[in-house]
Amino acid sequence: MKIILSLVLLFLVSCAGSRAPLAPAPAKAGIPGAKIIRLHLPHQFVVLDFTARPMPRVGTKLPVYRGHERIGEVQLTEPVRGNLATADILSGDLRLGDEAR
Repeated sequence: MKIILSLVLLFLVSCAGSRAPLAPAPAKAGIPGAKIIRLHLPHQFVVLDFTARPMPRVGTKLPVYRGHERIGEVQLTEPVRGNLATADILSGDLRLGDEAR
């Protein structure tokens, strides 16, 4: 697990300066979502961008939506850097652009 977290941290640090900022997601029930910007299915985790909303505490479970349909659930994990956080996939068939709310 430490190797995976180290690789994710290295990935987040290398991507932080090279990507264009994402526009905030429009609010759909008052709370904008955190966008899935990276997906790693072999190790069942995603990278979430919390630019559009406050980041909850590590360990928080968040439902994931595609449009208005709930499609899965993730749980925030370390590492957390700036507006980016990793999250373990608990359920669902997630895709890039889905929102954790």
